[in-house]
Amino acid sequence: MGLIVPWLVFVADVILFLAIGYAIVFLIRRLNKYGDPQLNAFIKWSLVFLVIGEIGRITDLIDDFCCASSFDTLQYVTYFISIVGIIYSVIHYIKLVEMKYLPAVKKVPKLKSSFKAHIVFSKNRLLDVIDVLKEGDFPVLVITRSPDFYSGLNRENVSAIWVTQSGKGVAPTALHVLQGIILDFVQENPGSVVIIDCLEYLMLYNDFKSVFKFLSALKDYVVIQHGSGLIVFVDEEVLSNQERALLLKEFEPL
Repeated sequence: MGLIVPWLVFVADVILFLAIGYAIVFLIRRLNKYGDPQLNAFIKWSLVFLVIGEIGRITDLIDDFCCASSFDTLQYVTYFISIVGIIYSVIHYIKLVEMKYLPAVKKVPKLKSSFKAHIVFSKNRLLDVIDVLKEGDFPVLVITRSPDFYSGLNRENVSAIWVTQSGKGVAPTALHVLQGIILDFVQENPGSVVIIDCLEYLMLYNDFKSVFKFLSALKDYVVIQHGSGLIVFVDEEVLSNQERALLLKEFEPL
């Protein structure tokens, strides 16, 4: 039994050595392969930390047979650096993915609007939105099904987030993602306005209770906490009397 445990330790050390070695070869083949400087930097730093970890693995394999006490300090240092480095690399990679795939919101001059929490029962919502945008040059974030319409306005103070199932925007079921994007925007732009012109689409993929909770939470954060405006456009015909009454308790008709 005494011989089995050391051999199991040795086998585990060899497997870890080969796994890290494979990761090193994998990253070496991708050095400077991509045109993105941030991604290339991530690969280089990950490679450095893996090489340091592999040095620790080599000393661990050696002390399985001899000189165990001679490598204690070196092993501790290499493991510490490599583990901290890999943690940093993983966090950096997640941030890089978020920058690439989550919709970005433009920073615009911090001019304030006078809007609070409003609802507009409108079939001609895009025309009504234009009227809202004419009110001033304050920053505006639009949650919409028609991003091309807003980009065609050529207004630097307007950012549009596409709600879609295509994977190129934010899914209508991802209300938490929309909430996070909106909160980031109003935190950076106090006194701005958030417009939601696709409430019907959100209600197709979520029950009204979930959508109403989403809107109520947004009102608290956007209007009350950050002093920005929240305007919701919806076709009155898609709402029941009860749903309309609930919305009017939270939002002032505009």
